[in-house]
Amino acid sequence: MSSITFENSFQGSFRDMGESHISIHSGQHDNMVDGEDPIIELRGNSVSDSSWALMIAKATSQGVVSPKDWPEYNRKIPDKKRRKKDYNDYLLTLCSKPIKRLKATQTAKNTPKAQRTKISQELASVDRDHVLNDGSLWYVAKVDDRPDNVGKKEWREFEVEALTRFDKDPTYRMLNPGTYRSEIHLDERGEIHKQDLAVWFRPDSRGRVQYSKTSTIQDVLLKLYGGNKDELDRRVSLVSEITNNIDKTPGQERADTKLWRSVKSNQQPTRMLHAGKRYNSAMITLWRYENVRILRDTALQVAKERGIDYQVSDRYETDGVHRSRDIYMQHQQAKDSLHGEQLKKKRAQYATGKLIDAINDIYRDTLKRDPGASESPLEQTNKIINHLNEIKEESKRIQRENDRQQQQLDQLKRQNELMKRQQFRWFELRLLIVNIIEKLWHLMFDRDLQHDFTNDHQKWRDSMTNQVNKEMYNQLDQDQQKQLNAPNQSNGHNLER
Repeated sequence: MSSITFENSFQGSFRDMGESHISIHSGQHDNMVDGEDPIIELRGNSVSDSSWALMIAKATSQGVVSPKDWPEYNRKIPDKKRRKKDYNDYLLTLCSKPIKRLKATQTAKNTPKAQRTKISQELASVDRDHVLNDGSLWYVAKVDDRPDNVGKKEWREFEVEALTRFDKDPTYRMLNPGTYRSEIHLDERGEIHKQDLAVWFRPDSRGRVQYSKTSTIQDVLLKLYGGNKDELDRRVSLVSEITNNIDKTPGQERADTKLWRSVKSNQQPTRMLHAGKRYNSAMITLWRYENVRILRDTALQVAKERGIDYQVSDRYETDGVHRSRDIYMQHQQAKDSLHGEQLKKKRAQYATGKLIDAINDIYRDTLKRDPGASESPLEQTNKIINHLNEIKEESKRIQRENDRQQQQLDQLKRQNELMKRQQFRWFELRLLIVNIIEKLWHLMFDRDLQHDFTNDHQKWRDSMTNQVNKEMYNQLDQDQQKQLNAPNQSNGHNLER
């Protein structure tokens, strides 16, 4: 749900419009998207136009003497004491009555501190601009109101069109005849908004021009109601009754919603007001409600045309306290900070719950039993850690035993391999001997060798050695010969030696 917001005070400033605004907010383009201009002028003027010049043009159309004509006008005042030292002094004199009321309210004992601060800021704006600038801010939504299915660019285009069409609405323009500069600001950290500056000069019953916002608003409301003063009084009186008893707690029905329901049902107030401070205060509030209704209807129509799910809440989404921009930003930051802390707390609680559940599951899987009712998560965790450490140590012991057994097994394997190789060599040697005997068997019956065996045994040994050497050499392949470093049978070596 979105809320239509209309903030209005005398804190309007030349500095926060046009090129000056762009310069001040040059580092706040957090929410801007590609292709957007920082501000959009709505009244046909240029961004570079002087707000002072635009204000003077509006003021002179309301009866204020122009800077060009003022010197002659001032000179013709018969009473020299009433003559002003300069044009700025002249403008401030025209604004003197509302300024005096502001100062009186500021110094009153029962004025809340927040209101005093607001008035101080308003008076500071007067000192800076030398005129009572009436500033207005218009929002169709807050930063976090954009639906999930609407893109940021699409949403911002909707806001711009709604505010642009609102500014062109003839009823809005009738209700705000003093507006001399209106812009849509897209270059701030907050949401897109329309920002106006206005002056409310008008001739009094004696033809003297004075700054009179209340009287002008009464005139435009009478015009809105077809000149019916009774209808104006009825609505003002209803506003007074409703706002005096309204509960602005978030979630409660808005005062303007109650008003329009009462107006539609032709409800009559308990007490009819016709004039006075209470009447004027309620009339300003009625003027605000009429403006908000136009903006609401315009935004809903634009959203419908664009197929955007935009809904305006009929209940208070905030505490309903109207604040200056600075105070509002401080309040919003504090609110956002509190909301952030609450979210952190909820996330922490959720994470803690998930962690406890996980600890319980691990406890059951590890220890094969449910945790005790009096066991804290920390105690459970310590038991899990101790149990896992015991398992780890047992695992290390088993690993060491396995390593020792593996070493023994490896040693046995090496011994078996050695025995197999030795046995194989034995078989090879035996086969070699048999093969040699087989090859030399015929020599056993050689007469010469038999003679040598009996009469010259050494000669027989030498002869047999050479024959065996020759046969051994022939029985081996080349690799075996190299491996055994076997002597060539023709090299004359005696193997026995």
